[in-house]
Amino acid sequence: MALTALHQEPWAGGWTWPLPGDATCARRARSLVVDTLTQLAVPAETIGDAELMVSELATNAHQHADGHMPYELWLSVVDERELFCAIFDALQIRTLAGTTTLEKCDFGRGLGIVAELSRGRWGMCRAWSRRVPHVAGKAVWFGYPIVPPAGMAVTWDAS
Repeated sequence: MALTALHQEPWAGGWTWPLPGDATCARRARSLVVDTLTQLAVPAETIGDAELMVSELATNAHQHADGHMPYELWLSVVDERELFCAIFDALQIRTLAGTTTLEKCDFGRGLGIVAELSRGRWGMCRAWSRRVPHVAGKAVWFGYPIVPPAGMAVTWDAS
């Protein structure tokens, strides 16, 4: 898989992929994030946390924005120090449900996990589909620092 930067918006340059509108949405998002970050030589711990967070966001899109297609995965690496990841869907809402304390219930903890792992660097913004012109919706995103092992640098080709 060749990695090619598609967009140059300040926080969201990088790669954009369509996601399926069925129960395989989270699995496909996890696979794309793991494969891409592995190619970029991102540390395994960072990849594992990103995989869990993107899985939670993609699962939420499938469960709560069911039928509000398209679903998209957006991934970018900024200054080789931070990754940003977002899941887009066409459900237009103004706010997300509050995060649930991880100890309080067996469901509804996805955004709490994202909030915890990202150290509060997550949110939602109004957005436009990158793959389907004129489709408005929202992007739920997280930011996460890339801390390479001592003596190594993360590199990527944006050509």
